[in-house]
Amino acid sequence: MPQRPIKCTIIRGGTSKGVFIERDELPPPGPERDRIILAVYGSPDKRQIDGLGGADKLTSKTAIMGPPTRPDCDIDYHFGQVNIVLPRIDWTSNCGNISSGAAAYAIYKGYVKPTEPVTRVAVHQVNTGRRLLATVPVVDGELATDGDFKIGGVPGTGARIDLDFQDFAGCILKRGLLPTGSPVDRFQIPSFGKLDVSVVDVANLCVFVRASDVGMDNTLGVEELQANNELVALLEAIRSVAAAETGLVPREKVDEEMRVRVNPLLFIVGTPRNYSTLNGEAIDEGVTDLFSRSIARWAFSKTYPATGSIGTGVACVLPGTIPAEAVRGGAPAAGEVRKIRVGHPSGTLEVVAGVSEGGREVVRAEVGRTARVLMEGTAFIRH
Repeated sequence: MPQRPIKCTIIRGGTSKGVFIERDELPPPGPERDRIILAVYGSPDKRQIDGLGGADKLTSKTAIMGPPTRPDCDIDYHFGQVNIVLPRIDWTSNCGNISSGAAAYAIYKGYVKPTEPVTRVAVHQVNTGRRLLATVPVVDGELATDGDFKIGGVPGTGARIDLDFQDFAGCILKRGLLPTGSPVDRFQIPSFGKLDVSVVDVANLCVFVRASDVGMDNTLGVEELQANNELVALLEAIRSVAAAETGLVPREKVDEEMRVRVNPLLFIVGTPRNYSTLNGEAIDEGVTDLFSRSIARWAFSKTYPATGSIGTGVACVLPGTIPAEAVRGGAPAAGEVRKIRVGHPSGTLEVVAGVSEGGREVVRAEVGRTARVLMEGTAFIRH
């Protein structure tokens, strides 16, 4: 039988890359839609050789786009993390890097009329129901690609897209910034014992632990850390316990769901230090305010999630949390907005964050990204 055509656009958003598909190209949400998207990516297969996936979690992401179903937004953006080894797609999380691609897509596809020098785009992030505000550079009526903004994990420089996540506090569990009610909890981790954790719900569900508490050698590169099976198993156990303790996932389904779900994102943090990136670039501790590594679904991130940067920045300005304890200078005074520089495996990133006095509301949560349309055309899948 002839192959089935699927019109799509491939966009690099931040340090991720995704296939963007219009909603009306696909069946309604459900097993048939998932089957089609998995086929587009060539999943499940570790190499994704028979599809468009890049055999890495950062390049196995999809964005379903369409006219806005929220009246104060310009476009709908529904994110899916396509599993590489299982026939599953996680529709329960958000991706900040792909969000920058969604904002660019809105202008590229004419959902928003471009204005110079910047165009403001209101994106309905369907997974969370929240409103993302993006500021996108425009030149001669087209998306700007050239610029001097650099993000760790992407070669060269580009035009900066600013993403405002102020609306995303409590977006996953709907119980506020600190869903457990405390900046630090002690969870019982199987075969390990009690461990201090901080759970912060903003942009995604973020869990923080001290590198020293889990015995992570911060002098090692992320590939060496990934090869430490004992460490990876411990960190995944922490994710599982956090998912169960917060009620994100029923206890009886934790083992299965943690291989599929992005949330909770786990961050292992410490004070600034010298290190080398994946590409061998030397990072001096003086250019960062916090050292952090991220893991989810048994794999360390080679860069840093944009939603995780928001969670990390907000945690750093929430007194009493583990990141606030480790960040250079400590937590700021109540209500103070701060710029946080995070050292990650591919370089550094900068996030601006602030919370209201008492830590109940987010007053600033912004990060800069770049994005570029890479391809527009037709993918073909087997019937």
